Amino acid sequence: MKQLTFDSLYHINAAGCTSSSLYTAVANKMLFSKPSKALIRCDISLDAPYIFVEIDELAQLDRVTRCLLMLSHLLEQVDIATLRQTNRISQIVFLLPVDEIKQPLISDETLAELLQECIAEQIPAYSQMPTCDLTTMNNDTLVIAVDSCNSYQYVSEQAKRCTVQVLNGPPGVIYGEGGYALLIHPQGKLTAQLYDGQMTAQLAQANCTSQDRYLFAGEQSLTWQKKWFAYTQKLYKKGQPLIECAELATTIGHQGNANSLAALTLAQSYLCNPLTRSLEQVFAIFNAPNEQLVKISRSEK
Repeated sequence: MKQLTFDSLYHINAAGCTSSSLYTAVANKMLFSKPSKALIRCDISLDAPYIFVEIDELAQLDRVTRCLLMLSHLLEQVDIATLRQTNRISQIVFLLPVDEIKQPLISDETLAELLQECIAEQIPAYSQMPTCDLTTMNNDTLVIAVDSCNSYQYVSEQAKRCTVQVLNGPPGVIYGEGGYALLIHPQGKLTAQLYDGQMTAQLAQANCTSQDRYLFAGEQSLTWQKKWFAYTQKLYKKGQPLIECAELATTIGHQGNANSLAALTLAQSYLCNPLTRSLEQVFAIFNAPNEQLVKISRSEK
């Protein structure tokens, strides 16, 4: 079992930039999605508009510009100078998207210029990568993730490997965009625990019940719905209703490289909301690239 202690500092997505708006959107199943004007090939017999989520202010912009604007906004809102007075930031890790040939969409040179514009003081050591295991990060690491996954080019490529949600189609992935800033440090308000093995084994290790709160942050499909029911069947006692997962991706869209941070931010919005004080823990569920259960609870530190 792996774990990390963290605070979610700031975010931006279709639901807004506050923790309460994110909780409200997901808890009330608000939908920000709309059909595309372009059609994608779903199979040999069907072309259809895909369903996607975008931040209104970024409409009509290309993917690189969208990511740059979100990244700039995050850096402006995360007051690194103040953070350094209360928490040590030893490094910044950027989780940023790559193109079709695995090259960063935002070059190191552009990233350096952006940091110089947004951080007046000495810039901490930083690096960028497309993905990472957050549990391997050193303490005092500021992780910033940004991605935009709703362009025709991106979605049409994803449709080759997974079920994309199309207009009047079966359950599939709705793609969106967003940015998140998270600080991994020993005094973090929340702790995330990751379990090993098959999903049934992970559910058993975490002592899950059908009454727990589950946040689904993976890739939706009819196949996954059937697998999840099979995994959780043993959790039910006679007469209990089916587990109803709060849907991150359905509400604000799957956000590629930023999706893991989006899930942790959503968990924090649930655990720190005055309306849900009775919650002691929530479980985030991923099914891509691997099936993973994460328990997020308030830190004892």
